[in-house]
Amino acid sequence: MSPPKEAGGMKPAAPPATALGPFAKTRYRFTTGVRAGEIVHVRGDNDEVLLTYRSFASIVGIVAALVSAIVAAAGIAAVVVLVVDKEPVRAAAALVLTIVFIIFISLLAPRTNVTLYDNGHPALTISQRGAFPSATYIVAAPNGAHLGELRRSFLARLGRNRWTILLDGRYLGEAMEDSWSGALLRKLAGKFSRRFQTDVHIHVGGLDVGRIVRRPDAQGRTDALELTNDALDRRVAVALATLVLGREP
Repeated sequence: MSPPKEAGGMKPAAPPATALGPFAKTRYRFTTGVRAGEIVHVRGDNDEVLLTYRSFASIVGIVAALVSAIVAAAGIAAVVVLVVDKEPVRAAAALVLTIVFIIFISLLAPRTNVTLYDNGHPALTISQRGAFPSATYIVAAPNGAHLGELRRSFLARLGRNRWTILLDGRYLGEAMEDSWSGALLRKLAGKFSRRFQTDVHIHVGGLDVGRIVRRPDAQGRTDALELTNDALDRRVAVALATLVLGREP
């Protein structure tokens, strides 16, 4: 695919020098469903292994997400019923209790610390630094240089997952699921059928950077990161996809 042209017929700048080796690609295929501790391969379109890491998937996280979805659905339904019955105080209490239970459940999930390797050499690290009120992940190069920060609010467990992308505290963009209703359906039924999964779209500086594919496309392809431009450091995009496809149920 040839790169798009900017206004005036000028081509965009070439990818930065840091986007070399395994991070020079625009499509990454992830292997999902791998048990914790086992090696996971991230491949290119030609089936070549680009990166590897040890699976950090946890049944605790999956159960926590499922229970959170059930609690959220039941809590929201209760709030709606109480509002219709003109019981604002009880509706507010039900909403507060729902949020408290979801916070407690989210704290049970283990923290994530993972290193991606390029042919046996560390290429990228992802370290979780907090869980509440937002799960915060630091993306760093092997020399410790910070490449970006990924945050997801605990409120995402109520419905639509939304990731905020920052660099040195400066807002860069966000990644978000297709829709709120689709996200809730995914939480309840996504593990039983892939057609209930939702894609995650990445936007930086008003540009569509790419998407994380979870729902099978027309060719049946899934579990992939597809990038369309270089508005975001590809290493940060790969880290985000690793979190979404490797840990997030």
